[in-house]
Amino acid sequence: MKAKINLSPVPTAIGSYRPDAIVIALLLIMTSLVTYAAGQMVDPILLKDFTEDVWFGSDIERVFSNMSVRTAPNARARVHPIFTLLAFPFVKAIRAIAQVPPATAVMILMAIATAIWVSLLYVTLRLIGCRRLDAAVFSVLSLSSAALMFWTTIPETYLFGSLSLLIPLFVVALSQVRELPPWTYVAASAFSLSITTTNWMAGILATWVNHTWKRTIVLTTTALSIVLGLWIIQSRIFTNTTFIGDIKGETNYILPEAAGGAIRVVLGLFLHPMVVPALRVIPSNRNQPEWPMLSVQSSLPGSGGIAGMIALALWIVLLGFGVWACWTVQQNAKLRLVLGLGVLGQLLLHLVYGEETFLYAIHIIPFLLLITAIATLTRFRSLVLGCAILLIVFAGVNNGEQFFHATEFLKNRGVLRQQVPQSRSHNLEPIATVLLSPEIRSIHE
Repeated sequence: MKAKINLSPVPTAIGSYRPDAIVIALLLIMTSLVTYAAGQMVDPILLKDFTEDVWFGSDIERVFSNMSVRTAPNARARVHPIFTLLAFPFVKAIRAIAQVPPATAVMILMAIATAIWVSLLYVTLRLIGCRRLDAAVFSVLSLSSAALMFWTTIPETYLFGSLSLLIPLFVVALSQVRELPPWTYVAASAFSLSITTTNWMAGILATWVNHTWKRTIVLTTTALSIVLGLWIIQSRIFTNTTFIGDIKGETNYILPEAAGGAIRVVLGLFLHPMVVPALRVIPSNRNQPEWPMLSVQSSLPGSGGIAGMIALALWIVLLGFGVWACWTVQQNAKLRLVLGLGVLGQLLLHLVYGEETFLYAIHIIPFLLLITAIATLTRFRSLVLGCAILLIVFAGVNNGEQFFHATEFLKNRGVLRQQVPQSRSHNLEPIATVLLSPEIRSIHE
């Protein structure tokens, strides 16, 4: 049985696209500039091997090398199948055209990808029936989120992984207003698999809600064949690629004690992506006491300050309206099904896998934003829109402050070495306490 199709968001005249084109152009310009500027705040020390895992357990040095050096070891192709093949040519092209060093080229690519991400979110919101103002508000809200603020400003796979999730959602939204050719689903499915293997769930779901089981299997198999073929090509170009590697090492991230249990994971998956709590420093997991790690896994939601508490309350209200709307509205049946199953899949995955749930914040945020935006299609539109506008302000203030603390953490690393024994004795220590210590204040003075 086919889902009810909502035709309202698709303009019928060419001229009616012009306002949306202007909004998209503004989003592209604003997002790319803001992302690039914020990326300049991050100390390039993160590009060194000895700071691996410092930024919430991420692999920045490895990813940066894979994006900019063809001969760099690529031992994670088993979980990021063709990320290097897709990212490296763009970085190389940017370096050749702009005549900039690798770090600048990578940051330019991150800024461009973020701009595409936000613009694609806007288009998806318009397709599901959101008014132009509403779509613009939720697109700007995404920029205020902790997910985008922390994970678009450093070289990592997560932004591209999030894009590989958002594209299938866009395809589902578009399929509700017009029939799409089979290659569209093959492309979306292949791309969802290409960056992070577990994100393939989005591509498979997008195909399944629009086809029979038999047709879904054929299209999904085709997508897999394409990625495997590109996988082989990647191994010929990037000769240090390892496809098998230490698979056993992945088991270290299955039900790890550091995750803190199901409640911590749920909070980290649904609340922290929008409103990051107070940052903490924890001992290095690589036996490097001079470089403790940033973490929010054990931080209480809204603990960043007054702005954080207000933002958290607004976000919970929006999530509540969104869940209710997804359960009650009639339109967007296909998308609502994919959103529900996608969130469930992400939840089940991270209840089992991963130490720092905040690592995957930008993977879940497109689902959460679309769920909350659906509430603007109900009679509570004005209230939902008002909460979203307020959330832009308070989440922006809270997340911006915590992002500043994170960048200061890197700049003041020499002083932070003195804090490691204390952080070990207490296991966890709020980073604000470290950053505001008299020793560091005296340095700035």
